[in-house]
Amino acid sequence: MFEIPTATIHLFHVAMTTNGLAILSPHRQSRRYAVRFRVRSCSAAAKDGGLNIASFGQVLMAFAIVSVMGIVSQVDAAGGGPDQKADAMPADPATLATIKGAIALARKGELAQASDVKESMGDPVARNVVEWAILRSNNNDVDFRRYVAFIYDNPGWPNIGLLRRRAEAALWKERLDPQTVRAYLDQPLTAQGKFALARALLLEGHRADSQNLVREAWRYDNFSGDLEAQVLDVFRDLITDADHKARMDMQLYAEDVDGAVRSANRAGGNAPVIAKARVAVIKKAADAKAQLDGVPAEARGDIGYIFSRAQWLRREEKAGEAAELILSVPSNPTQALDADQWWIERRFVSRTLLDLGDAKTAYRVASAAAVPSRENYRVEHQFTSGWIALRFLNDASTALAHFAKVGQGTSNPITLARASYWQGRAAEHLGKTNDARAHYETAARYSTAYYGQLARARLGLKDIVMRSPPDLATARLDVVRAIEILYAIGERDLIAGGVAELGERSMDMAMLAAVGEVAARHNDARGMVLLGKAALGRGLPLEHFAFPSVGIPDYRAIGPEVEPGIVYAIARQESSFNQRAISSAGAVGLMQVTPDAARSVATKFRVAYDEKRLLDDQTYNVQLGAAALGDLIKYCRGSYILSFVGYNAGRGRVKDWIAKYGDPRDPKIDPIDWVERIPFSETRNYVQRVLENLQVYRMRLGRGSKLLIESDLRRGTRSN
Repeated sequence: MFEIPTATIHLFHVAMTTNGLAILSPHRQSRRYAVRFRVRSCSAAAKDGGLNIASFGQVLMAFAIVSVMGIVSQVDAAGGGPDQKADAMPADPATLATIKGAIALARKGELAQASDVKESMGDPVARNVVEWAILRSNNNDVDFRRYVAFIYDNPGWPNIGLLRRRAEAALWKERLDPQTVRAYLDQPLTAQGKFALARALLLEGHRADSQNLVREAWRYDNFSGDLEAQVLDVFRDLITDADHKARMDMQLYAEDVDGAVRSANRAGGNAPVIAKARVAVIKKAADAKAQLDGVPAEARGDIGYIFSRAQWLRREEKAGEAAELILSVPSNPTQALDADQWWIERRFVSRTLLDLGDAKTAYRVASAAAVPSRENYRVEHQFTSGWIALRFLNDASTALAHFAKVGQGTSNPITLARASYWQGRAAEHLGKTNDARAHYETAARYSTAYYGQLARARLGLKDIVMRSPPDLATARLDVVRAIEILYAIGERDLIAGGVAELGERSMDMAMLAAVGEVAARHNDARGMVLLGKAALGRGLPLEHFAFPSVGIPDYRAIGPEVEPGIVYAIARQESSFNQRAISSAGAVGLMQVTPDAARSVATKFRVAYDEKRLLDDQTYNVQLGAAALGDLIKYCRGSYILSFVGYNAGRGRVKDWIAKYGDPRDPKIDPIDWVERIPFSETRNYVQRVLENLQVYRMRLGRGSKLLIESDLRRGTRSN
């Protein structure tokens, strides 16, 4: 190990040689940084002309190049960071034009021509930009070794996960020798990777290990019918009827009807009749009950059958019968079940029972669920159980136990704030004042999160506190320069996908901060929010990028005035500031305005309606969206809760939910509980996210940092 005595590299994390890996990482015991060398053995690949093991000299050369590039900064007298001025052009105009042309060729599927252009370029970062674009282009025909060379040489680049998945697909397709497969694959990410490794193991005589991999992928991985046929050609004798039945269940939970029918026919026995009944429920067929009743009595204990029958009962407004059926399932069933889909169904039934006034059974249905696999469902499972216990059963001790589990295993500020806030509410209910305050103080650390803001308000804190971004602009890093190149050639869509993935995966704070600064310098609100929101979701201090204060053009109001923070809050949640966004419902642009709503607003406020401009003209989109929002706020007599419900779910839902849950403008109704009663998870989350966005944007737009969330929840009440 060589140590570089500098205090200014600031978390520079990975530099790659072509064939080996040099990791530059902080030395925990001193303000010094260490270069560590690690080479992954790929002897089979080397023998076949693939990867070569890096020499020590090559690694030293890599460090020399890094040093010359200026990553190792001069130590200033005060021990501060590197100079952050780096606004030079990322490449000369001719090189930029060449890159743009090569990417265009890759998009058209002309990979050989794009590759030839890449090989003609002398700038290594420019070459990597083109290679990255080729590898992530759709319908490419790139071989395994090409993917791996890029992955090993550029582990910190965007979309490495995508490239790893494609490398695994290539491994399955190319049928490379077992040594090469095993040298690359350790923990496969995809079904194709698992099957490629299983094939290698089988060829080497490890039948049991191969079968375990095949059966796992067959039961739990979602893949096409074509791949199913390929797998059966190779592994048919390793797959049992029970595996086919398990695959059928997985496909039915995913509502893959065609795949489920194939699997049912392979499984035999009662599987086809169970599948037929479950498909009828999925399709909401008129004969669904008859199909369910037609399943033989001995097959009605099937977990999947019970799920579909409970789902049918709930849709027929027989929530009590659905609950009875759900509660008949053992807490640890011998049959596998999809815990996520079961939780979704339990949530529907539980909330319906709550609406019917049966809180006790609602709690039993929610709390007895098998632990879901997805984090958001695990959180929802514990929170819903605790909330019902506290607010409807007056059982604060039970609630506290559930709330304590909400934040386990996560770094997401929204979740952590929710967990601590409600632990505070439960402790307060138990008379444990000191404990309650401690929980509120924990929640209050997350002041960009809805429940963190409510905790701050409860503690009497009047402001929003945002962590400063790291002072780590390192614009000469290859990833940062690559992003600069993509901006220079107008490839913002490529950037969007790349920075979102970096925010979700990378722990290189220097690089993340530098990429955020590049996006900010280009006034790319979309890039900033995609990077910042993903990183913030992992607890990283990138709030300033997660809440960009650019992205909304100046516009002339044509309807009731709307405070600017709301427009930003809505656009951030609706489109992530993507003017080209089009939803499945046909809503378009920054404000996600539907053509029907836009036409109605244009007519009401006497402006010309032009559907094409909704997508092409962001100022027009915001003008009509803000007018629609202002009109909705007026319709809801100033209630922000109801207005945000209406903007997301429609005015009809506003009336429906007032009828069900009371009017949040009534001073006697707790608006926090009212929001939690919203039956649609998407709308409930939407209202909370827009309200938290609004608090931040008031500060970001120069309206001060005063926290107004409690009054925002109460807007429209008779006392206001």
